[in-house]
Amino acid sequence: MNLESFLQTVAQKVDKKIDAVLKPFEPKILYEAMLYYLKGGGKRIRPALVAMGAYIFGGHPEDSITVGTAIEFIHNYSLIHDDLPAMDNDDFRRGKPSCHKQFGEDIAILAGDALLTYAFQILSDRSLFKQTNAEKLLDISNLIARKAGIEGMVKGQVMDIRKIGDLEDIARYKTAALIEASLVSGALLGTTSESDLQLLSQIGEKLGILFQIVDDILDKDGFYKEFEDEALEIAKTFASITIQLIRELKRPERTQLLEEFVYYLLKRVS
Repeated sequence: MNLESFLQTVAQKVDKKIDAVLKPFEPKILYEAMLYYLKGGGKRIRPALVAMGAYIFGGHPEDSITVGTAIEFIHNYSLIHDDLPAMDNDDFRRGKPSCHKQFGEDIAILAGDALLTYAFQILSDRSLFKQTNAEKLLDISNLIARKAGIEGMVKGQVMDIRKIGDLEDIARYKTAALIEASLVSGALLGTTSESDLQLLSQIGEKLGILFQIVDDILDKDGFYKEFEDEALEIAKTFASITIQLIRELKRPERTQLLEEFVYYLLKRVS
């Protein structure tokens, strides 16, 4: 399977899983606000990385979709909150009015809260998993909570708002932490050694920083604004380092998709 078909397959499965785990409820406005970004055309990159991690280390593919869906809930909560007037103050997301413009700031805040908490409702529901035992789910939940919270995404958002640290430091926490958690949590569904997990963490971090640099070049912001033409060379450096780290896993028949994903990111700006 090539990367394009893999990403499409994961996206389709995540859409179905969202429908399966989040049924309509009252008040309807909260349900609609939760789905507004969740089913609004996201690329499902993080669930795809969960699936890749599971594929590399032999995790159950359906369990990877369930974990990936939970992470997608977290990602979309962060987008809703990032768009709020107190944060980035964005009126549009993916070509449509942002969540707070569509539903009001109050409902947008609560929809983000609901998505975050629902993610852990999914992760702690043993009945949703085919093969993964409770001990592994506990480890995965702990990892995701840390990388989404004060050790990762939330920390990075504070650093970004208050201009603490340089662009690489901010990207390491704000963007890369949840991407790292996606790849590593997928691997945890299978059989891994401690050295495997340490290497995957490094891969996820470099991949996440590359992801942010590429976005900044496309948006002419962040890394592009500070480094301009040099931003592309920085992206190429991170891509090269990431490929080298992936090859250190010594599973070429299983890591090809992950390598292709690195090149896929770089091609967006090359």
